[in-house]
Amino acid sequence: MVDVGIIQSLTRLPIGLLTPTLDANGPYGPGNHILSTWKDGVVVRNVSDTFGVVVQANGAIAPSLGLTIGFDDGGTVQCDEFDMRIVQVVQLFQAITGTWLPMEVSDLHVVPSVLRWVEDLPGRIGLYVSPTWSVDLYYLKTI
Repeated sequence: MVDVGIIQSLTRLPIGLLTPTLDANGPYGPGNHILSTWKDGVVVRNVSDTFGVVVQANGAIAPSLGLTIGFDDGGTVQCDEFDMRIVQVVQLFQAITGTWLPMEVSDLHVVPSVLRWVEDLPGRIGLYVSPTWSVDLYYLKTI
């Protein structure tokens, strides 16, 4: 039996209690973006109130862009690889000194992708979108 503390159960909610909600500030185009707030319709919310994000390609982009064909046994073993990073998501926390520190760095080679924050409730996130791409973000928030 595993004991789960009250604080842990409040900050690490099960995926079934989370709703993906579109960030109306998007889509986010190529380059760097620092996000501390997001737009839920007309309401501006803090990234720190979210529990993860779904990254979705925006527009008509070939799903096999960057695909390198690999071994395939026709069954369960399939070794194709995506060698082109589409998006990098960096979870940032603020230290007591005021410096922003990366707590988790996720390189996404396939979209859509779901990311649950390793350390819940980040202060903000950094987003790098590769050239020729644009992505929509769906933040995971409580129902």
